[in-house]
Amino acid sequence: MNPASHAKRKQPQSPQQPMAVNVPHEAALTGTPQLGVTQFDAPAEVEATRGSQTHLEFLRHLHVTLMPRLYLEIGIRHGNSLVLATGKAVGVDPAPEIGTTLGPQFTVIQETSDQFFAGRADELLQQPIDLAFIDGLHLFEFALRDFINIERRSHAATVVVFDDVFPAHPRQAQRDRATRVWTGDIWKIAGCLRQFRPDLVLIPLDTWPTGMLLVLGLDQHRSELTEHYDSIVDEFVAKADGTVPADVIDRQGAWNPDDHRIAELLTQVRNNRQAVEPAKAMQSVLPSWR
Repeated sequence: MNPASHAKRKQPQSPQQPMAVNVPHEAALTGTPQLGVTQFDAPAEVEATRGSQTHLEFLRHLHVTLMPRLYLEIGIRHGNSLVLATGKAVGVDPAPEIGTTLGPQFTVIQETSDQFFAGRADELLQQPIDLAFIDGLHLFEFALRDFINIERRSHAATVVVFDDVFPAHPRQAQRDRATRVWTGDIWKIAGCLRQFRPDLVLIPLDTWPTGMLLVLGLDQHRSELTEHYDSIVDEFVAKADGTVPADVIDRQGAWNPDDHRIAELLTQVRNNRQAVEPAKAMQSVLPSWR
């Protein structure tokens, strides 16, 4: 499937709303992704990475184009992506290792995202989020909860980006980490959203090292993901056999991040954010991408 046909593909049905599920602090720490760790000794083909543009380059482009007034990042580690923000930015990580000086517009919260959304989120996210980057614990149910909590603090022109949606080898997608390059089962997010939220626009991106998923068309009033959360996790985790589809490994349908159509879409999103009726303005843009 080529990118153009992927853009027209219909997606599945319904969801979102408040949720705060407490997760033991140790559980979050043990899964904190570290792309450069050396305790794993897998063959080179197992540790493969690919992509036509680095994820940081695409994120930089997002910030320049969207000029987000409020940016939220889940999983900041060294802060290399967080520092790209030019407006107010909130970074959440249970064990941050910031390697650079952050200005006064940055707030770093040393908590799991579940703890953050159950606690200080209302204090620090008093305006809707313009752009969010989900790069926390590499497990499907955590990323899904992050999306649910972000969407209820969104507006019609909010953009969400998931990292790590394209493992290059099945072992990279194991829920129990066994490789240096580790995506966990975040790849399932796209299928979940297509099934339960056909109203959303999903644009998979061929970024290095492990791909990204751009999500648009959020609606803070949707509640299906929350209402069906347990059954979704049962379907995508408990009953899943761990098989990673070949089209995921091969990045079928992924867009080149440099595609001019993506740049044009993002410019429209930024402009529509200022519209008198942003939701109505966005509905004139998104249908052709579904």
